[in-house]
Amino acid sequence: MGRGRPSKKQQILDAALTLFAERGYQGSSVDLVVQRAGVSKPTVYNNFPTKLSLWQACLEQLLDGAEARRDALAKTVNGDALDRILAVFSELGSDPELKAIYSIMLGEQYKMDAAIRELFAEYENKLKHWCSEQLRKDGQEVSVTQLFALMAFCREGLLLPALTHRPVAPVDELKKVIECL
Repeated sequence: MGRGRPSKKQQILDAALTLFAERGYQGSSVDLVVQRAGVSKPTVYNNFPTKLSLWQACLEQLLDGAEARRDALAKTVNGDALDRILAVFSELGSDPELKAIYSIMLGEQYKMDAAIRELFAEYENKLKHWCSEQLRKDGQEVSVTQLFALMAFCREGLLLPALTHRPVAPVDELKKVIECL
């Protein structure tokens, strides 16, 4: 293998991520991954015994990357905690791979096994904790109810419209509404 060239396993993951982002879980198949990755079917199955295990590996990789990207994005935002939180939720709704996570996990969750649902729930809990920490850094103490409302407004205003191809709420208007909580 040449320097800088991705491993076969990474080629498979990259191809699968692209397909899941484009087609969702149901619309993707191992055959399409084989074709896109340019590897043999046995190579895919040697690394990932099922489509579900391939999705789990993709999800783990995406979620690890999402946390690092979230932290990096937050550092670039000028403004308060709410500005940082809104920027992160805007990114969740605009990045194709991050949108794929939510689209698949919200729309096709019933097809996933408990380990995958737990992985997604863990990410959601980390996101909630991160939001709470951002507010605390700015000297704002929030109740569980206020945090729930903040997350709901961000999801309903920025993330879900992006997933359903509806217009997202203007961030400045959403911020004004949230500040009234």
